[in-house]
Amino acid sequence: PKMSGYDVISAIKDNPLWEDIPVIFLTGLEGRDKEQAAFELGAVDYILKPISAGVVKARIKLHVELVTYRKRLEELVDIRTEQLNRTQNCILDMLASVTSYRDQETGGHIKRTTYYVEAITELLLNHPVEGYVLDEDYASSMMISAKLHDIGKVAVPDSILLKPAKLTEEEFDVIKLHTVYGAHLLDNAMDELKETASFLDVAREIIIGHHEKWDGSGYPAGIAGADIPISARVMAIVDVYDALISRRPDKEPFSHETAIRIITEGAGSHFDPHLIKICEQVFPAFEEIADAHKDDFGMDLDSLSELLI
Repeated sequence: PKMSGYDVISAIKDNPLWEDIPVIFLTGLEGRDKEQAAFELGAVDYILKPISAGVVKARIKLHVELVTYRKRLEELVDIRTEQLNRTQNCILDMLASVTSYRDQETGGHIKRTTYYVEAITELLLNHPVEGYVLDEDYASSMMISAKLHDIGKVAVPDSILLKPAKLTEEEFDVIKLHTVYGAHLLDNAMDELKETASFLDVAREIIIGHHEKWDGSGYPAGIAGADIPISARVMAIVDVYDALISRRPDKEPFSHETAIRIITEGAGSHFDPHLIKICEQVFPAFEEIADAHKDDFGMDLDSLSELLI
């Protein structure tokens, strides 16, 4: 009562529970000039009076079938997208595992740093700060690509990568090249896949940029400040944190508190000072992640080979 057909369809389309319901207008000949208004409001069809029951039923059947088909198509697209995402993640996991099979220290490091990146990324998504706002696609790419940050180490000779002592300056120069090697590994795939693999753009940012420093003293390009992509700035923080708390041939592991103090002292030189301030909210979670995913040196490659045989 007291509502026109246009008021009714507007109410239907304004309600999220009803907006997908197809609406057919029935109107007299004198209303024909208003067809456009009805379609603009979301009507799917327009039938003139006097109506034929057979025609109305046929139109209803048609539109129900169209809606059912559209929903089924959307379901198939969602299923296919999920399958593609799972395939993509499995491939990334396999790529990330390549370096962990060569260097067991790297395996735990990859897992922990991936979780650290997820913690920071979710913080930036849920509590956006001006200048550090991420869109959903970029954030998702950051989280799935973090595990590839050291993929370039596959091109570093074992004599350097697995050296059980402190590296010489020349050897460290070779290690530095893992950022460039990793980026080159992705370049061919990116050229082939182009826009269908946009997540690789973020992976490349992380791989080649996670050793750049806020003051420009990092490598390989020596870029500084906001010229360093946000993904690489986040990776720089988590990469150093995990290196500090981990045992290495030339050092004992630092405590969580000491590692955070060193990182905080590096704000403005090594790290983005604003990002460090933001990350203070998730630093406590780093310790929990590290405790839950400690290095496991219980099986080497020879043991794995024997197991497979």
